[in-house]
Amino acid sequence: MTREQLQKITIFKNLTKDELDKIIDISVVKKLSRENILFYEGERPQFFYVLLDGFVKFYKTDLKGNEIVIHFFTRPMFLAEMPSFENIPFPATAIAMRDNSSFLLIERDKFLKLLSTDPKFSLQLIKSLSQKVRSLEQVINRNLIYDAMTKVCSFIKENPSDVADTKHKDIAIILNMAPETLSRILKKLKNLNIIDKKGRLLDEEKLEMFLAF
Repeated sequence: MTREQLQKITIFKNLTKDELDKIIDISVVKKLSRENILFYEGERPQFFYVLLDGFVKFYKTDLKGNEIVIHFFTRPMFLAEMPSFENIPFPATAIAMRDNSSFLLIERDKFLKLLSTDPKFSLQLIKSLSQKVRSLEQVINRNLIYDAMTKVCSFIKENPSDVADTKHKDIAIILNMAPETLSRILKKLKNLNIIDKKGRLLDEEKLEMFLAF
């Protein structure tokens, strides 16, 4: 992990070289293949975890052993920072859903010391927690309120580059819909010139029309 790589991550982009070096000195990079576990539900955190690249799923297991999907993450960000901060067991299991998914593991005790001595690190954690609240609101809306078209349009608005850069089967999993449904909606959006052939957003105003109802 280099300063340049670390600074590409939004939560670290405003840190100085010395501050980035402090993070690098207490961190290791871990790569996981598809369906490898990052941490288990009920496990006590030893690190703060940052998704660098890949696709990770959070899920819980009920009393009958059934998997209950909580959320998916595809962009660089802190993962499960509240359990790491509070030193409580993880409420869900995190599993890689793509080969070569990479994670930054920051030593928990040493990072907490940085949080107590440098306001910048505390601010980054607060920003990350705020992002999680917004993310939870989006998940609630998608699963309880939005129809299929609105789900896709909301996803495109929130993640304008992901449709072009992420496999459609992965997006279908995130949106909890059949791949065929996603393909049909994307085709309609392309025909309306709202997105281009690769899925990049062309016309935000037209997209907003589907989110207004």
